[in-house]
Amino acid sequence: MLVINTYIEQKALDSFCFNKENASDYFISLNDPLSYQNANRQLKRHKGHKLDGVVIIKSLDTAMTDFMDWDDIDLMWIGILEMALDYKKTGFGKRFMAMNNHEWSIKKIITNPENLILFKVKRNPLNFKEESLYEIYKETTNIVNEEILIAQILQAADEFISFREKLFEIGSVSRLKALVSETQE
Repeated sequence: MLVINTYIEQKALDSFCFNKENASDYFISLNDPLSYQNANRQLKRHKGHKLDGVVIIKSLDTAMTDFMDWDDIDLMWIGILEMALDYKKTGFGKRFMAMNNHEWSIKKIITNPENLILFKVKRNPLNFKEESLYEIYKETTNIVNEEILIAQILQAADEFISFREKLFEIGSVSRLKALVSETQE
């Protein structure tokens, strides 16, 4: 089982000191009834230029991304979709996430009866104040089913686009829609 959920900031992330116990103080799920209100408030605070958030990708045995991977959520989704599109074209996709400069990559593993994907996140050590945290979260890897990952990415991207279209500033929705359409081909 693979799950992809998008969260947006509900509290200024400038002061976010990563701690699994306090992540819910800073992020709210797109499915939460207060998410639109929070997102519009954050967009107004940033003058419509950015909305911070995080895309959490988990399989049964591994959390491939975590709340510490937060970034500009529009750019994060663009990066994920561009990575998936590159993967569909060449069997490999890699992106550096906008502000935090974490490297996300997916690589095809040809197997029978279904192909698999090696999903990897390498984190930027400059984002960690404590060295011990960097050692724990330095890199995440997991092997997942190709069809399931691509389908889940497209589904979660559609959910994000639908959410984003309802906000006062729609940002990069047209770019996201174009990438979803291209990836579905």
